[in-house]
Formats: sequence, structure tokens, C-alpha cells
Amino acid sequence: MKVCVLVGSSRKNGLSSQICCILKHRFRLKGLFGNFIHLADRHIEYCDADNHCQLSPCGVPDDLPSILSDMQAADGIIYMPVMHAFGTNSKFQAFLERAGYGYLRPLDRPLKDKVASIVVVGRRYGHTAVYSQIMLNIMLNKMIMAGSGFPPLFLGALGGVQDDFEALEALEQTIDRMHDVHQRFRGANKSLSSTEL
Repeated sequence: MKVCVLVGSSRKNGLSSQICCILKHRFRLKGLFGNFIHLADRHIEYCDADNHCQLSPCGVPDDLPSILSDMQAADGIIYMPVMHAFGTNSKFQAFLERAGYGYLRPLDRPLKDKVASIVVVGRRYGHTAVYSQIMLNIMLNKMIMAGSGFPPLFLGALGGVQDDFEALEALEQTIDRMHDVHQRFRGANKSLSSTEL
């Protein structure tokens, strides 16, 4: 299984980088391949709201087509936004708007049936609001949400990722669940294909 991780943090050595290390370790244990896309390192323009993208992909020149190509090549996608001012940071917000409205809509939602999950990183507030926004974006794009019962919401005020035992457990269970859902979905598609022959 190939997993594309969309990292929203602009900090190189913050909590998100610690979580990325944990994800890499977990991927190795499960035999998964991870592609980590750090949005801070990519050129993402803001939506120009010209509405030409209702019928064809957005014409604003930036790195979005490359990012979406990586997402389409993956079996699963993890959205990892960071908290800024009770919402996600501006780069991640621009990515969501441009991807969902300017590209994925006129292409008839090409991420349909990909397994998705969300990891929110921040301080003490707004995690569930950002989680809900990303969840609605996942539903908008007709993806399959794989959850763990409790979402992995990392609270930066605790001192470090390793101290946030509940979020670590939720993260581990989320990865396991993504893998399980992907395997079941693949098995169902294989069964369907064989009965169609």
C-alpha cells in the first residue's frame, strides 16, 4: 500500500516532523510505502476565483498538478494540517481550496475510493474544527475515511509527541485501520472482477 502524507507544518523540527518519524517507523512495520509531501516546500498559489475551473482544471501555474499526481498514485492519503488561529494554516487552506475546487471537481473527483485519514497537530484549541473541515473535504472527494475510534489530535502544549499517549495510540490504530480497509477493498474488487468474467 502506498500512502501519501500531506504535511502542513512550515517548521522543520516541530511536532509534525516527530509524527512523520513515527509514521515512517509504522509504515516499515506494516510493509507500507510512504511519500511525505511537505506543503511548505511547494509553490501553492491562492485561488483567483475566476470560476474557469468549473469545466477544466485550474490554470493558475504552481505545484498543485504535481502534488495531485502523487495523491492519485497513492492508495491512501493522510492529511496532516497544523493549527493556526483556530483553523488550519494558510498554506494548507490554500491547498484544500485549490485542489478541491480548481482541480478535483472538473476531473470528476479522481481520488474516489482512496482510503484517507487525518492527523491534526496544534496547541490547545480548534483541533476538532479542523478535523471536521478536512473530513468534509474527504467526503467531498468521495474518499473512504478510515478512523480509529478517536482521531489522532496532537496537542503541542504537552511537551512532545512521545508524551501524548492517547494520540499515539490513535495514530497507530489509524494506520492499521487504513491498511485493513485498503486490503478489504482490494479483496472486494478482485472478487467482483472474477465474478464479472
